[in-house]
Amino acid sequence: METTGNTASGQPKVLVVDDDESICDLLKAALSARYDVTSCLNGRDAVALIGERDFDAIITDLILPDISGIDILAYAKNRDEFAEVLMITGNATVDSAASAINQGVASYMLKPFSIPELRGRVEKMVASREFHRKSLQLIKRDDISDPEVKGHINDVNSLYHFTRKLMLTLEIAEVMRIILEEANQKAGALFCSLEVDLLEYREVYSMPITGEAGRETLDKVFADSWASAFTHIDRESFQKGGIQHYIYKGRQGTFTPLPEYKCLNYPLIVTGKSIGSLSVWTVPGREIGHRLDQYLHILTSITSPVIEHVYTDLQARFQAKTDSLTGIANHRHFYEVLEREIARANRKKTTFALVLADIDNFKLINDTFGHPVGDAVIIELTRRLNANVRTGDVVARYGGEEFGVILTDTDLEGAAVLANRVCESVAATPFTGAKHELTCTASFGLAAYDGTKPVSKGELIFRADQALYRSKREGKNRVTVAD
Repeated sequence: METTGNTASGQPKVLVVDDDESICDLLKAALSARYDVTSCLNGRDAVALIGERDFDAIITDLILPDISGIDILAYAKNRDEFAEVLMITGNATVDSAASAINQGVASYMLKPFSIPELRGRVEKMVASREFHRKSLQLIKRDDISDPEVKGHINDVNSLYHFTRKLMLTLEIAEVMRIILEEANQKAGALFCSLEVDLLEYREVYSMPITGEAGRETLDKVFADSWASAFTHIDRESFQKGGIQHYIYKGRQGTFTPLPEYKCLNYPLIVTGKSIGSLSVWTVPGREIGHRLDQYLHILTSITSPVIEHVYTDLQARFQAKTDSLTGIANHRHFYEVLEREIARANRKKTTFALVLADIDNFKLINDTFGHPVGDAVIIELTRRLNANVRTGDVVARYGGEEFGVILTDTDLEGAAVLANRVCESVAATPFTGAKHELTCTASFGLAAYDGTKPVSKGELIFRADQALYRSKREGKNRVTVAD
């Protein structure tokens, strides 16, 4: 089914695709004053319409009854590389967002969305398409005979498209993939690598232009040309595994290692400070022309502040959820994870366990030995808790000397085994510092959450807290399971 809005001559054409007719009507009402709006309720009708007409902007839901919004995006881009597609969804995942970005989506919005914001994004999409059209017309003009001028216009167009793609995500892995893919394709490289030395992060990212490159192969290439490739990361730390190396798969094809490579290095600089570099690996003897060299310098100038921003954002998000003394989850993040686990248990009808732990006589430790020793005891208890939980369990600093542990897919019996193991470990092994050795204990309270018998988050915490209180009241240094 297809419906068309205002068809006044000269208006930009917009296609709306959503299986909810009320959303189609809403978007048509919001956009028809400025655009010629056509709508349809499924992906196959959308593909047919895109094949028949040129749309200045396409707005599609991600989840449709027949084919997905990603399929519509791919078809539109295959037909017209300058197609402007806005993806709307209420069920976004990292994978779906990454797939949309990879296919060249212009923008990505989550339901419920703001109509003024949507109008603004559509305006940008229409303007962008017009920009690309005019650029293409300039490139194809017969009166521009100078290949350098045409090449320069093409480079400007490429950089504009690349920048828009880069700005769609704050995920570090996706930002690096986009940069490496652009550098590979523009330079015709065998592979490219990025080193980052920023804040507390020291990492390397690599991508061949085609196929998959093995870690051992790339490590050997780096070892043979270390001084040319890296300006920040030292060889010894990298070879000992102290620096993360992430390797992406290239386009379809095979990566064939060569006995020798030529490496060109472009620094990443933000406000006068170097934060890493981009290395372009090509065949020996290949000369990089002035225009390509200039393009790669501009590419790194654009990407440097973006890289700084995504790492700063990552650190801010980490700090917002992390206790500064222990490095584990803080009180706020504990509640977020607890709410998520309750929702998951309710949905899947499974169980998980909550453990609350408290260091016994902690005020006495602080008063006797001082706060630095008290902090050291908290840090050591954190270490012992972490040593006994599984990957996927969450250890959090719930209060001053109190900890919360969320044990996923665990019943009371399993949680009691873990709590008793930690309890015995704390009492049996003295806490040692520069000047002091002291034995201390901890008390534990356990409660289980059953997805078949939902209770509130507050009720679950209350039961675990009451069990902890009983451990304290009945002599401390023990584990109590909630009734």
